[in-house]
Formats: sequence, C-alpha cells, structure tokens
Amino acid sequence: MSGYKKLHSIKKILLCVLCILTVVFFACINFMTCAFADDGTDIYGKLDNYLRTVFQNAHFPAMSVTVVDSNKTLYSSTYGSCQSSNTPFLLGSVSKSFTALSVMQLVEQGKIDLNANLSEYIPNATDGDRITVLQLLNHTSGLGEHQNLYNYKIVGKQGEHIYANVNYSLLGKIVEAVSGATYGEYVREHIFEPIGMTDSYADLKTAEENGLMYGYENWFGFNVKTEHKYPQSDKAWITVPAGYLSASTADLGKYLQMYLNGGNGVISAESINLMFYSNVAVEADIPYKYGMGWTLINEPLKEPALRHSGLLETGMSVVYILPQSGIGIAIAINTNDYFVGKDMFDRIDWGVALMLMGDEPNLIGTDEYALRHLMYDLAYFAVFAISILPLCLIAIYKKRLLKGKFWVKIFLLLLLHLLLPVFILLLPQIFFATPLWVAQAFVPDMFAVIIASSVLLFSGGIVKAVLLLRAKLTAGISCAC
Repeated sequence: MSGYKKLHSIKKILLCVLCILTVVFFACINFMTCAFADDGTDIYGKLDNYLRTVFQNAHFPAMSVTVVDSNKTLYSSTYGSCQSSNTPFLLGSVSKSFTALSVMQLVEQGKIDLNANLSEYIPNATDGDRITVLQLLNHTSGLGEHQNLYNYKIVGKQGEHIYANVNYSLLGKIVEAVSGATYGEYVREHIFEPIGMTDSYADLKTAEENGLMYGYENWFGFNVKTEHKYPQSDKAWITVPAGYLSASTADLGKYLQMYLNGGNGVISAESINLMFYSNVAVEADIPYKYGMGWTLINEPLKEPALRHSGLLETGMSVVYILPQSGIGIAIAINTNDYFVGKDMFDRIDWGVALMLMGDEPNLIGTDEYALRHLMYDLAYFAVFAISILPLCLIAIYKKRLLKGKFWVKIFLLLLLHLLLPVFILLLPQIFFATPLWVAQAFVPDMFAVIIASSVLLFSGGIVKAVLLLRAKLTAGISCAC
C-alpha cells in the first residue's frame, strides 16, 4: 500500500471516530431520563424505589443513605456492597463542618476570637497579621485554592469567597494550638463521644480496623478498587481537618440531629446560627452563601437548606439540614468518578431532598453511564491516536524528508511535537483551572492519557528531528562533493 493510501485510510478512521462521537452525543441526550417504580407506598417507600433505580444506573460500588428528624431515624438503607448504615466512609469536605464546630466550641470557651488574626494562635504564620479566623471559616482569607500548609500566602482579594482547603488546614492547627490536643483527639473527645458517634474516626488506621468502606477510582468507565489516599504530612493539599474524617451515615444522622436540636449541649443554638447564617456570597449570580463549614442554599428546594458535599480520590459524601422541615440527610458512596459519577451523585442527593419536599427527583437514564463514559473514552482515544500517528507514519516522513522547504518542516515539527504536547499537558489547567497533579489524583485515566500522549508526541519529534538533521547533513555533504 502506498504512503498516500495509508494516510487516506488513517483519515477515514479518524473521520469514523468523529462520526461515532456525534452519534453518541445525541444518543446521550435521548437517554437522560428514566423511569423508576412508584408502587404507591409512602414517601420513604418511593424514596427507596428511586434510590435503588438510580444507584443501579449510576454504577456506584456502594452507597449508604440516612434521613433523620430531630428525634428519630426516618429512613436508613444501604446499596451495593455496603451492608450496614454503621459502616464508615471517608467524608471529604464534609469534615469541614466538624472543624468549624470545633472552632466555635473554643470560641464559646473564650479561647478563640473570630476577629483575631491568625498570628495570635500561630505566631509564625505567613500573612498571619492580615488573616482573621472568621476569614478562614468563610474562605475569604485570600489564600489560593491549591495551596497547602507549606506554601500558602494571600494571592486573592480578601473578603471574596475563594474555596481553599488550606483555610481549614490552618483552622485545624488553631484547634491544636488552643486546646493542647491533636486535632483527632479533640474531635473524638468533644464531638464524636458527646454525640454518640461510635463509628466515626479521625485517623485511617483506626477507621480501617473498624470496617472503613474500601474505595474505588474510575478508569475509563470501570470502577477499580484502590487503596485510600490519606495525608501523610502537612504538605498534603487536603489534610484531615479539611477532608479526611470518616463516619457512617448512621453517625452523620446523629450529628445532624444535634444541630436540629439546637446543639444538645455540644454547642449553643446561638453558635449554630452563626455557623449557618454568618455567611458570604459564593458567587454574585448564584443563590448560595458560605458560612462556617456549611453552605446556605435558596434554590432549587421549596425551603432554604444547609448543605456541604465532600469529594476525595476514592469517595463522595453529602449532608443536608432542612431547618424548616426539621430534616437531616446524609449520603456517602465509595468511588470517585469525576466526570460522570460526580454529576450523577449530585443529582441523586438533590433528588432525595427534592422528593422529601414533595417535588419530582432528578433521574438517571439506564444507559447514560455507559454512553457518557463512551464519549470521554472516544475523546481520550482521539487524543492518543493523534499522538501516536506521527510515529506510525514515520516511514512516509522519511521518504519526504528532502521534499519541501526546510524551514516549513522545522515549523511543523515545533508545532506538532513541542507546542501540541505542551498544550495537552496544560489541558486540566486551561479547561478546569486545575493543576496536572490534581488531575492525577482525581481523574487518573485522563492523567494517564495526557502523559502517554505527550510522551509519544515528544518522542516522535525527537525521532523526526534526528532524521531531518541527518538528511540535511547528508544533502549538504552531497552538494559539497
């Protein structure tokens, strides 16, 4: 087969891939809805039917759900490989409400002043004279989204909400400095034990010894069992106070009941109101306000809700408090499927809240999971195919080395094998404002494709450059002769 025919065949293949992507896109639109069985039972019977349907369609390995009012558990169920609502899950950023509660307990004891500077509690803190405790709680300190305890500094406009884990890492350090205990010891003694949270932990070893739900990462649409990632030092982007507490949904139900009952001696009702309603706008055009470890939501529910979600490398969770209805909701799963599962989890947890408010829940189509992942997989394949193509066509390139202008070949070489791989490496930053190292942790399949594609393009460029230089030198010697 001639070089032209080979090139023509490859173009046909790429055209077919684009056609398939188009077909899949429109197919996804047609499968965005599904039906779930409504057997006419009470609201919690309908809720169970809904959850069983969407859980199956979302392909989560395990899920636990608990709904409470101020006095009792209204609904509790588990799905998939989770056998008990007493099974602990890693919470992600739901941990922040526990850290905020710890701070407010110490405020009530007169040991912390919300308006005091960070440097009062951590003397050598960077920019410590410019940041207040309240700013850390509200994420208005000006610290950067991807900073940690070793590199934090003010980079944004103070007073504006910029969600940054390092704010709560610093609050954890304040709790330790003021209380004289480790963060884990403090939370266990002053929150877990008084509330009766017997399946909640502040360290990985103890959690695993007591049945911590194992976690999964998603690779190209397949959930792969993996070891939990856990902060090994303060250099971690997310520390325990910011995201690595663990608890069962049954325990989270008790935790929510504490708030619904005005604190139950753990915290005062006045401090709870400060946590909920001393808040700042998240964005100008979004009806969300962030308080102290809780987000006040005014839409789409019929009544205002307090909510906080959590996302880690191996799981997701969410808690709701509906003050007017006196209801608390806790949901946890044990996989992180960032591009598909995260959206589905959000729709499911909002669906639960909507159902309890008497509205129609969000639905998930039977084939939506597979179709959406297929779209991403085809996009990954297209990037990978474009990256490996130059190496596949290296024989044709060798035959055309002396054809055309030399500077054009240099330009195309730089464009395809330097600028393009650099662009691919910057894709997470360009489209998601996320560094590559965050993509590695939370979207491992995309990270693998990015690295493999970039290496292939750089390698192809080196091979081409060597061939081009050798051909140029050979031609020069021939001309001299």
